[in-house]
Amino acid sequence: MGPVLLSSLLLLGLGRAAPPDHEVTYLPGLSKQPSFRHFSGYLCAGPGKYLHYWFVEAQSNPQSSPLVLWLNGGPGCSSMEGFLKEHGPFLIQPDGVTLKYNEYAWNKIANILYVESPAGVGFSYSDDKKYGTNDTEATSPPDHATFSPQVAHNNYLALKDFLRLFPEYSKNDLFLTGESYGGVYIPTLAEWVMQDPSLNLKGIAVGNGLSSYEINDNSLVYFAYYHGLLGTELWKDLQAFCCSQGKCNFHDNSNLNCTLKMGEMIQIVEESGLNIYNLYAPCDGGVPGSMRYEGDYLITHDLGNSFIRMPLRFSWRQ
Repeated sequence: MGPVLLSSLLLLGLGRAAPPDHEVTYLPGLSKQPSFRHFSGYLCAGPGKYLHYWFVEAQSNPQSSPLVLWLNGGPGCSSMEGFLKEHGPFLIQPDGVTLKYNEYAWNKIANILYVESPAGVGFSYSDDKKYGTNDTEATSPPDHATFSPQVAHNNYLALKDFLRLFPEYSKNDLFLTGESYGGVYIPTLAEWVMQDPSLNLKGIAVGNGLSSYEINDNSLVYFAYYHGLLGTELWKDLQAFCCSQGKCNFHDNSNLNCTLKMGEMIQIVEESGLNIYNLYAPCDGGVPGSMRYEGDYLITHDLGNSFIRMPLRFSWRQ
């Protein structure tokens, strides 16, 4: 074999070093298999910890396109939701079997790495079965003596393992992205990445990020009420049970009545049928009913107000 041909083969091997046993060559539910390559497998995130990933190459020019890591929030939400329901190249259809191509897929312009993190989420696991998701394991920066090398460090190690498996992307522009509790996961991961000169970090992005439960809880009540999600009765109860001397604590109030009313408020926000990230978007599937029974009455609730009381004429079981 001549030196020119040998050199060409070596360069080709370096340019396409993705693990062949991770490549997905057939995906059921698609009418036509994709023209871009995609891979699924596990990344080592520390001793005994393995994070499941799904990586999709950019639909054009993957060698020069950015590498984008995506983490869903929660804590505890699978990044497969982002992959299969939000901005991945394939979207699951209502029948739960078929897939369709997403015209707004992020991999039209970038290589996207979806990671199920931390261990215990989705298909990710830990040999010791010790799982943690909260910010106390993720927020201490790596130069703190008290840092517990858990979620943030595990995500960093998983990213490094990905680049070991896919060295052809090690010099691409890198972006760290997420949503919701990604407001904790992404900045804490970025602290590790910024201290690694081998990584070409260009930016981070978090959609609808949560970085503090206290701030979130104390602002959510006002947001819900002034956007018309809460009725006046529930609003008055929240003011009565959660507020004192002109200050309100909706986060960790010791008043049991406040806790109960906060539970009602959260249920309304989550089950209103509205998109909690875009309240003014059309209702997705309509607004579900909320009913309960009190003695011989069927009571229908809406936005925190009991507004219909219907005597039950018949009782039956199924």
